Amino acid sequence: MSAALWPVTARIVTALNAANGTGDYETAMRLLKVMEEAGEATAAYIGMTGQNPRKGTTHTRADVADELCDVIIAATVALHAFTTTPPAVLDAKLHTAARRLHEVEVGPTAWPTPEDAYTTAPGITYEIAWTASTARTLAANRHGGDVDREYWLRNAALLDRMALECEADGVRNGTDEVAANAARRLIEADQDGGADYSGAPYWPDHPATLAHPRGYVRQEYARWAQNQ
Repeated sequence: MSAALWPVTARIVTALNAANGTGDYETAMRLLKVMEEAGEATAAYIGMTGQNPRKGTTHTRADVADELCDVIIAATVALHAFTTTPPAVLDAKLHTAARRLHEVEVGPTAWPTPEDAYTTAPGITYEIAWTASTARTLAANRHGGDVDREYWLRNAALLDRMALECEADGVRNGTDEVAANAARRLIEADQDGGADYSGAPYWPDHPATLAHPRGYVRQEYARWAQNQ
């Protein structure tokens, strides 16, 4: 995704708000703008295929791509009217789509089970103390270099285990998303290169990893624990 998408559309939203306000009518107009741009993309496709014999071929594939980009921009602008965190909402939607794709292609049994991954893990209380102590040390030594991968891995595993307990008890308190975010931070660290990750069966950039970040944590923790 383009890094310019959110800063540019935020500026568009600011300009529209200043010019037109933020009432219900303006919100409706921004939704209709999405429909307008989608219609123009459809018209460009019809022109590309030469469907209208009177007009012939009037557009190219590049024209269609350009119109589709306008659809994306219009939709992103409209999204700002319905959430205060548009990037997070879109990211969550993409993760949901990726997870569905992964479930069809791979299935849920490809990752280590929590029981297998954490069979030798220290108790949760111990890991809370360790991660808290390590975080304090890192905070006191911010210029001491990059954070060791062990911290990201054990922190992600701890939060995954806590989320699993909440899920088993039927408790919905957002722990699952906190655990997923910690898992994504580990994945980002491994994607940056130089980290000693196993990548078996899935490496950090694999679609299955992006779809099930907590599964990646279990995969990597199981391998790390075997070498301790």
